[in-house]
Amino acid sequence: MRMLIIDDEEDICDLIAEIGTHRGLDVRTISNTENVLGTLSEFTPDFIMLDLMMPNTDGVELLRLLAEHVKAAKLCLMSGSDSRVLNSARRLGSAHGLNVVAALEKPLNMSVLGSLFDQITAGAQDEVGVDMAQAIASGQFTLHYQPVIHIKTHEVKGAEALARWTHPHRGTLSPDAFLEQVVNDGLMQALTDVVVQTSMLQAAKWHSAGENLTLSMNVTASTLLDLSLPDKISELCKQHGVPSNKLILEVTETEAMRDVTRTMDVLLRMRIRNIGVSIDDFGTGHSSLRELQRMPFSEMKIDKSFVSSMADNKDCAAIVYSVIELARNLGLKAIAEGVEDIRTWRMLEEKGCDYAQGYFMGKPMPANEFDLWLKNWRTKPIA
Repeated sequence: MRMLIIDDEEDICDLIAEIGTHRGLDVRTISNTENVLGTLSEFTPDFIMLDLMMPNTDGVELLRLLAEHVKAAKLCLMSGSDSRVLNSARRLGSAHGLNVVAALEKPLNMSVLGSLFDQITAGAQDEVGVDMAQAIASGQFTLHYQPVIHIKTHEVKGAEALARWTHPHRGTLSPDAFLEQVVNDGLMQALTDVVVQTSMLQAAKWHSAGENLTLSMNVTASTLLDLSLPDKISELCKQHGVPSNKLILEVTETEAMRDVTRTMDVLLRMRIRNIGVSIDDFGTGHSSLRELQRMPFSEMKIDKSFVSSMADNKDCAAIVYSVIELARNLGLKAIAEGVEDIRTWRMLEEKGCDYAQGYFMGKPMPANEFDLWLKNWRTKPIA
């Protein structure tokens, strides 16, 4: 892969270049923005590290320039400004159609930077010569389950089913490593079918074992717009003997708003059939409060980007608290994703958040490990 570093601090360029070169990247650096356009044409980078605070120009102008010439490249933003500026720049880059994969505050954390480079290079290696259709058909995709905990009672509400790829050479991979290729290959529906079928089988096992657990599964925009989906899910519930109220379909805020009328049709029919519907990653999309109020959601999941930072970031905490209050006033259950420590748990508990999900309680795990975790949790939950 070809990586371009745009930063006016030459020592920073050299440091990043050293880390990238060590991981097999072909690296170029630019400290003068006058050379950007020529280098983009000559070098055609796959990955760009961009400092927003360059002399003689600013990050907004550079983002516009990149969108015109290298929209396909992965982009990591860097800045010594406050996190609000960085997050706004990330959203602007995405709005321009750029593939913004990270936004890092300066001074850079070398461990985080190294992990980012590992993900980028690993993803590029997998894109070459991988028959994704065969990987799906041969059962290489499985599900891991992450627990969802009732904050007030500490009881296990249920779990979210999360897709994992058991790669023949690299082991278990999360969606960050394969989802883009699945979408590009037009195989999202095939993967969604695997998720739905496997989720139903697991829900049936828990139900027959007497476990009172809900199971949440993610659906894509194309699946959500299938008007026959409510009937298909209801039929699967009957086939596997799973009560419909034990299933929850999660749809991201952005996907739910792509075709509001059709989405409302499908979601309403789900709710009539007693199937739960959750709006996922709330706070990261572009829904209006009016459209949100019209949709028949039963749950609202607060995006982990806010929750994981709320203990140390007043802005993130304010957003989380506002979403909890909004959910309460709309009659929805609030679920906080990305709970990583006891401080965050206590803050959510104090504000009356209904449920929590995150590594502090349990990571995503295979079904057999989840069952063992469940037994241990019931004997020794959070103190």
